[in-house]
Amino acid sequence: MSKRLTGNILVIDDDKSARMLLERVLKRVGHTVRLVDNGQQGLDALAKESFDVLICDRNLPDVDGMEVLQKARARHPTMKTVIVTGAPTAQLQSSAEALGIFAYVAKPFALNELVSACEGALRARLEGSS
Repeated sequence: MSKRLTGNILVIDDDKSARMLLERVLKRVGHTVRLVDNGQQGLDALAKESFDVLICDRNLPDVDGMEVLQKARARHPTMKTVIVTGAPTAQLQSSAEALGIFAYVAKPFALNELVSACEGALRARLEGSS
């Protein structure tokens, strides 16, 4: 069995219960987690800190989640990004793939699915792949 990878993760989600749940689960498996509740706060955090993985809700109250992910990838090209959405569509998934987003997760998600997406993102980052 391979060693579990851990990293510094930024979670951007306007749903407080989702943020708190993600923080609890991700910290339990060893990650460092920073939470923010809107896109602008996420962009501000990305301007000040480096993260290994960004988990971002698609629908944010201020800045579109896809725009946040695009700006995040431009600023931190080696950071892996995961988009979470309650309204999955084939078009959104296609757009996410075109932006180089590592994983696309539909709500409601299984916690192990998101933990696995983070682990895969960290592994891909370590290996230097998209």
